[in-house]
Amino acid sequence: MIIGNLKCLDTAMLPAALLQLLSRDECAHPQLLNQPEGRYEIIDNAVFYLISSPTTADESDIKSEFHEQYLDIQVLLSGREIIATSRTITPPHAYQESKPDLIFVEDDRLTTRIVLEAGDFAVFYPGEVHRPTCQFGVPAKIKKAVFKVSKDWLASQ
Repeated sequence: MIIGNLKCLDTAMLPAALLQLLSRDECAHPQLLNQPEGRYEIIDNAVFYLISSPTTADESDIKSEFHEQYLDIQVLLSGREIIATSRTITPPHAYQESKPDLIFVEDDRLTTRIVLEAGDFAVFYPGEVHRPTCQFGVPAKIKKAVFKVSKDWLASQ
């Protein structure tokens, strides 16, 4: 896991390909904030992002998840969100997918909580368990972008 802020990308120690991706003009905070909800392709299903405006909820009401094929870069665009995390799943392919590349974990031990504010991001690699969209205090509407980066694409860069 890597955490950082879009305004300080050079201090986040991102791999070069992820740094180049998040440095693109279209990935700047103001541009993402003004994007309507939906899916946006960057590199033919290998790199894309989703814009959504969910309402945060109590941590106990949200399932933990991980992915096997894609990294998640969770970028908070407005509001405040907690993302709870726990151990890395090994081997991740032993679990049943709920949707393509989305595996929910029932019995996880959340050990860390990250508070994201506007412009902050967290990178979760395949197998890294995370529980996004947890409320900070009370439920609130947020806006976020979730970049999906194929681990195969990243390995080829």
